[in-house]
Amino acid sequence: MIAAMGTKAILAIGTVVAVGTLLWLGLRAPDLPPLEGAPAVEVGAPAASARPRVDSAASAAKPRSAGDEAAKPRFVIATPPPTLFNEYLGARQYRILYDRLANSPEGQTADGKLVLYEILRQCATITEGRRPGYKPNPPNRDDFLKTLSPNDPMREKRIAAYEAFALDRCAGFEAMTIKHADLMKLLNDAAATGDPKARALAMEQELWRSRRRGGTLDDTQVDGLRQLAASKDPEAIRVAGRLMANSWNDYALRVGPDQLPVEQRAFVNAFLVLACEYGAPCGADTPRMQLACAMQGHCNAQNYPDYLYYYGSTPHDSAMLLQYRELVRQAIETGDWSQINVVRGLPPSGNRMTFVPGPR
Repeated sequence: MIAAMGTKAILAIGTVVAVGTLLWLGLRAPDLPPLEGAPAVEVGAPAASARPRVDSAASAAKPRSAGDEAAKPRFVIATPPPTLFNEYLGARQYRILYDRLANSPEGQTADGKLVLYEILRQCATITEGRRPGYKPNPPNRDDFLKTLSPNDPMREKRIAAYEAFALDRCAGFEAMTIKHADLMKLLNDAAATGDPKARALAMEQELWRSRRRGGTLDDTQVDGLRQLAASKDPEAIRVAGRLMANSWNDYALRVGPDQLPVEQRAFVNAFLVLACEYGAPCGADTPRMQLACAMQGHCNAQNYPDYLYYYGSTPHDSAMLLQYRELVRQAIETGDWSQINVVRGLPPSGNRMTFVPGPR
């Protein structure tokens, strides 16, 4: 299955920034009670907890600064459990983990096959097909340093974040290749076991192939994404939100009792915050936070909801995320998705936004 070849060239810095920023643009986290049974860390001060009404004119949040701690809402982030997938997310060298899993009973489990898929799709050279998903491509270190001012107060933090993000986790895979079909078999085999995150990632690949042929997100697939989000698996929640918030032919979302059009950016970020609350790694040591610090100087946030609160929100967007996050969480917890509906037959939007996989 695997043979020797060289690695692919590094992409330009602009692509990295564009992809990473697209996924991060967002909003503040809402004040809601802790998830039942989840070990958690509380961040921020309490705020009003009355259930908000979905309102397209909402702008309740006030402008804030990094020093405005009193105004920051309270939210709860679950401690990531010690799973194999989370071990992969935190690994500094994939080759060690790959060698442990390859041809071992652990590697034949659903998590094992998914982690092998994730490692190989990033580190191996893919033949007879395109590389699926997101692959980090940091800029050259010297080029990165040229973008920093000597007087930048965040200079040292940005350099440290760059070095952490740019760490070559694929060392040792330089001569490894895999056919696209063999790579996808790993993902599909993991999905066939019923693993929610593998099913979500496999559905995403299927939908992107269909999209290139003019396909859309049909009602059966929407129901499937709702079920995957209801699994409370943080990676499944993350992928389901990305797909549901995206733009598709003959597809629009309406929310709340007034069935107002969804604001895509706030909606996708509501799922990302929920993924943190259900146990996804979301601290300052995660790749998306490292990239935000390195490329944009956004280094003071301690976790992803903090990042959204301080760096990625307007007052209006903050209020919309709060409302969407509560609606989605209630749907996940109760199975009642009646407040989030798909509408067909509308004219296509002239200004469509697309969300693509990015750094976790």
